[in-house]
Order: sequence, then structure tokens, then C-alpha cells
Amino acid sequence: MNGEFVQMIADTRGELDSIRKWINSGNQFDSKTRYLISYAVVKASGTVEVIFKNMIYNYLIVGANEKAKGYLEKAIIDSSCNPNTGNMSNILQNISSELKALFDQQVKESGEKDKLNSLVQLRNDFAHGASISVSIDTVIKYFDSAVNILKILDNVCT
Repeated sequence: MNGEFVQMIADTRGELDSIRKWINSGNQFDSKTRYLISYAVVKASGTVEVIFKNMIYNYLIVGANEKAKGYLEKAIIDSSCNPNTGNMSNILQNISSELKALFDQQVKESGEKDKLNSLVQLRNDFAHGASISVSIDTVIKYFDSAVNILKILDNVCT
């Protein structure tokens, strides 16, 4: 995984850890806690989305001309796409059925699929007006699982 992605993951994990530290220092019932957990869900899911789309873009632009790079940027990076395993798999299918099969197999073996998809669902629920009722520990667990899925994607795309 390239250094920029590793840094984005570290920065996000640092923010999540700071939120957990604040909540666990006696602020579990503070009115700000639910907002911070909602922020954590959006931040974690957003980081996964940016990294996954950029991984695929970086994989595809190798040897591409400027017009193709521009098209791929609009089609992948600028697209609206939830970072769930189904969407990752579908994009890989559009590139190569072999990549899709390899990704799907490794994701299944990892046991992390449901956690990433739960993180994305929490973000969608919040975006559509629902309250989030998970702990910061759960958000962090989901994010760590998402990072493992990103590592699988990185492995498949190299």
C-alpha cells in the first residue's frame, strides 16, 4: 500500500482513538458523544472510500494516456460509490473477472466483509436521518476490518 494511503489510515485511526479516549474519560453520557460517534462513522467510511477508489484508479492508469487518465478519474474517483465489498467486487468485475474472483475469495476467507459493510450501512443510515447507536469501540473495530479489506484490494491490484 502506498505511503499516502498508509498515512490516511494512520490519521483516521488517530482521530478515532482520540474520540475513544475522550469518551472513555468520563464523557460516555455527554451530549457531544453521539455526534462524535457519528463523525467517526463518516470519517472512517469516507477514508475507506477515498483509498479504495484511488487504489483502483492508480492500478488502471499505469501506461494510460492523459485522455484515458482523465476519463478514469471522472469514472472512478469523482463517482459516488459506497465503499462496500459488493461495489469493490463489481468494479473489479468490470476490469477482470479473475481480479474479482481473487478479491471475493480473499475477502470471504478474511471474515471481515460484514464489518466493512456494517460501517458503510451506518454511514448511509446517518446520512438519511437515522441515529447511530453503536459504540466508538464498534466503529474502530469496523474501521480496522475495512483496513484489512483495503489490504486485500491492494494485494489484488498489484
